[in-house]
Amino acid sequence: MKLKNVIKSVFEKEGQKDTMHIKALEKQILSKIHEEEDLDQEVKTYFPQPKSFWTTKLPYAFAALLLFVLFFGISTKNPVMAKGTILDVLINLKNQLQQELTTLLSNDPSYRDKNTQKYKQAQKEWCSVSASAPEEQEKSVAAIRDFLDRPDASVEYECAVRNPNKPDEKPQTETYKADFDRFFIDTKTNRVIEMSLIEDNNWGVNKDGSRWFSQRKQYDYTPKYDQAEAEQLANDFIKNHEKSIGKIDPQLLLLETHLKDGDDNKIEYIFIWKGKTDGGFTPQLTITFTQGGQLVNFSNLLFK
Repeated sequence: MKLKNVIKSVFEKEGQKDTMHIKALEKQILSKIHEEEDLDQEVKTYFPQPKSFWTTKLPYAFAALLLFVLFFGISTKNPVMAKGTILDVLINLKNQLQQELTTLLSNDPSYRDKNTQKYKQAQKEWCSVSASAPEEQEKSVAAIRDFLDRPDASVEYECAVRNPNKPDEKPQTETYKADFDRFFIDTKTNRVIEMSLIEDNNWGVNKDGSRWFSQRKQYDYTPKYDQAEAEQLANDFIKNHEKSIGKIDPQLLLLETHLKDGDDNKIEYIFIWKGKTDGGFTPQLTITFTQGGQLVNFSNLLFK
């Protein structure tokens, strides 16, 4: 743990925001060093040809390089320059790790089964190194709490969203979860662009053939609102949540309304505001409420 102690001592008197960001990266680096042997074997399996020292021994190479930079930073008379140099190295390593994991997850056939622990561990690491800076995530969490009208809501970062057609592209969206719902956040604006129910692992089959069910979200289907009243709820939601979803004027869009009558008269009202189609793309905003006035899902596709 000497490396960790050296890093902490260098940044002990620096601003709290920068220190938190460095520590987050540092945690990932140390984790990669501890797991280097297993990861090195996986990389060798996928890339049988001889590798450069930088590719196969990246964590150790970084550790040595970082120590050199640290000693250089400590000896320099310019603390700002020292901090900048170290931060650059950390960011470069973060990008290297992200690229390495992206390659494995996108191209290695052994990572295609998403139910294996091998895939889950690699995906977890990719999510960690691909996350926005802590201060940006704070903005996303604040937006979700505003969206829910719950200032104390427990919100957890899940992952960045890869573009399957452009795996090397910087993620434009991140996902967070709060209770039973998943939120998609635009990383450029830190605003909510989608909210929907998390349906992962809601049920399964036991050995005897019986089914098990995990705890599920309970919706209010008490017949309190008709369609016109639910439409007003949707308009009020748009108006009162500019901080979390951005400024939207429904009057500039064409409204479509739908009614979904499920089992046991569980009615949901679906409102879709559409803009003008441009180049095959039709911008639209979708909001669904139960007849009890509970928000079911939200989707903002008003922008490409």
